[in-house]
Amino acid sequence: MAYNTNLRTKTIRGLVNSGADLMKNMYDIRIYFPDTSGKPSAEPFSGYPITVRASSFKIPDVTVGTYEIKYHGISIKRPQTEIQMDRFFDITFREDAAFNLRKRFTAWHAAVVDPVNGGVSNAAQFFGKIEVATISGAYFAPTTANTIFKEGSGELTTASEFNGLAGWAFYNVWVEKVTGADFSTADPGTIDLAVTFNFMDYDAPQYAENPLDVDLKWER
Repeated sequence: MAYNTNLRTKTIRGLVNSGADLMKNMYDIRIYFPDTSGKPSAEPFSGYPITVRASSFKIPDVTVGTYEIKYHGISIKRPQTEIQMDRFFDITFREDAAFNLRKRFTAWHAAVVDPVNGGVSNAAQFFGKIEVATISGAYFAPTTANTIFKEGSGELTTASEFNGLAGWAFYNVWVEKVTGADFSTADPGTIDLAVTFNFMDYDAPQYAENPLDVDLKWER
């Protein structure tokens, strides 16, 4: 009996046809450090790859406030005219032996505070930009990435459709905290460098009619 006409396989067909899953580790981070003009540099820092040293990234959640109205023992919630969102996130990196990442993040942090001379500024004049994007969503082995079987013929043809990238862009970013190094004579493991970033504006997929990739021009 043909696979497609066997009703007993419909549960399996549903699993098979559910499509590729988004894997948690298939993403990249690009950090645009501010340059001497105070604006994000034209290119992300590439001296040490950011993604390979970053352990994770959590997109900040956005919620809407609510308020209750009651009448004759019935209580319902309505949306409040308030966006509740923490405009910060943390990224933890593996410390590199040359302290290249720490040098860059500390210099960025110094625009706000310098604990050595006691300088503190409440006007962060050096803003950067951070972009996070998933890698192309339809995953194929490298040898088959550009070819698929032509349906019904068994012939190979060029694959023309891949899932697009989903991207988030954070603007007017400044550094709130760079954690200190944590040494131990008994621990041979790597040292974590956690950085807290604040942002003022951002683009997210689908909100405000944004495309899924938020116009990020990444290599796919």
